[in-house]
Amino acid sequence: MSSLVLYGNEFDGHLENGLTPQFFKYRILAEGDSWMDRSAMFHTSLLQKLAPKMDAAGDEVLIINLSRFGDTMRRMGDCADGEFGLWINTDFGWKFDAVLLSAGGNDFIDAARDPAAGRGILKDLAGAPLPAQGRDCLDRNAVDRLVTGYLAPGFSVLYDEVQASRHAGVPIFLNLYDTPVARNAPAFPGGRSWLHEAYVKNGIPPSLWPDLTHGIFEEVQAAISGWTVGRGGLHCVPTRGTLTAADPDATGSSGDWLNEIHPNASGWEKLAAAWQKAVKPLLP
Repeated sequence: MSSLVLYGNEFDGHLENGLTPQFFKYRILAEGDSWMDRSAMFHTSLLQKLAPKMDAAGDEVLIINLSRFGDTMRRMGDCADGEFGLWINTDFGWKFDAVLLSAGGNDFIDAARDPAAGRGILKDLAGAPLPAQGRDCLDRNAVDRLVTGYLAPGFSVLYDEVQASRHAGVPIFLNLYDTPVARNAPAFPGGRSWLHEAYVKNGIPPSLWPDLTHGIFEEVQAAISGWTVGRGGLHCVPTRGTLTAADPDATGSSGDWLNEIHPNASGWEKLAAAWQKAVKPLLP
């Protein structure tokens, strides 16, 4: 039997066509953003690369994917009793062996790009003296509000949903992302970039972009690692430094990156190897 990745809404149709979840060695539930989902309409994904790696090791796995491109930790927490809660709380006659979660990155990116200049997690540098380093462009108070006011409560709701279910204690693996390069490379021609647009809007000169991007993703990784404090069963997947950086002048796929913030096929291949290494030893 080959490993299989299904979106939640595809499950019933596959059952009608003979799918038997009990026959898989492992069953995994995935929730998250585009780092767990596809990074483009017709592009591959982390899970599509992870499944054949599990197969090759003799570990046939059924992955139910609830992830959505662009999703945030805040929304996942607000909706934890929706589709995620349904899958966690329904007794199918079998249990999930692990939960994979990718969340937090979009919350930071949205908080940098979407608000007016100086109103998000970035300072407005238009007409202001340049700071000594890029990470000084971060508004520390805004970052703290994002982490403590939105990300931490959102994760708590999702985590508590698991612990209150028949899957209490199941290992939950957290995505730590990798650090992209800010550049004008949106997901599709004519679309919006993410960090590039945020930096330009806030008058931040390109010389500060590399250090600022590293600073933002250090904050992302610190916030996610912070969710593990005082909680059992949580495991951060070490992916920082895994991918080859993109050329900052490239407007399309470069290095291991499909666009500014999403990996390409070679990137997902590397990330899938890191996930397999982290997940396999903790499966029953």
